[in-house]
Amino acid sequence: MTSSPKKLHILITGATSGISNQLTKDYLLAGHKVYAVGRDDQALAALKELGAETINLDLMDRDKVIEAFDKISQVDLAICGAGMCEYLDMPDFDSSVFMKVLSVNMGTLSHAIEGVLPKLIESKGRLVGIGSASAYVPFARAEAYGSSKAAIHYLMKTLQISLAPQGVAVSLVVPGFVETPMTKQNDFSMPFLQTTEQASRAIRAGIENGNKVIEFPKKLTLPLKTLGALPDMIWQQVSKKMNKK
Repeated sequence: MTSSPKKLHILITGATSGISNQLTKDYLLAGHKVYAVGRDDQALAALKELGAETINLDLMDRDKVIEAFDKISQVDLAICGAGMCEYLDMPDFDSSVFMKVLSVNMGTLSHAIEGVLPKLIESKGRLVGIGSASAYVPFARAEAYGSSKAAIHYLMKTLQISLAPQGVAVSLVVPGFVETPMTKQNDFSMPFLQTTEQASRAIRAGIENGNKVIEFPKKLTLPLKTLGALPDMIWQQVSKKMNKK
């Protein structure tokens, strides 16, 4: 007789949109306890009807994040998926846009980590952060977004080392292009575009397998990693072609 899969207590930020929204639905469907964190009341209400415990929270407010997460009794898995994207159009370098993207993407993640980490240490759980394949190769117009994702890559890989003594596993998710409200603004070709359902399957499988890095689709991420290792002249030319309007 086989035992039934363990039901997890899962915290998901950015749960009202995109990949995190799909992950929330899929984990609920699998019978897990999900704490869905977001700011869209309508989307939160829909998730609550599906059985989620919803938390309307501004993740940029550090004190409120710590207070809200402290009230949660148990977290076995935390998926930090909140974020934003805005592009820069040269020759105008808008530092306000740059700092907004960097602040939101790193701020929401770092506040969430601080708030949930005591729970993960207690449960010997797993922390998951969402990066991007854009961090592998610099792309024109993605100066702000790519910089924030490169920072996330460094942070999550560092936490893999520093949190190991506490028994907390850490995974970095590196998606390619995924069909979400965020990518609808893109006015360039998005090769190997994935659905949120495909993204959710890849992420959940990677988490279940205990992967430290969860990359998808490989037919995009592997070439980008290869390009990133080539001389600057080569990847700069590829980047220019991919980002032409």
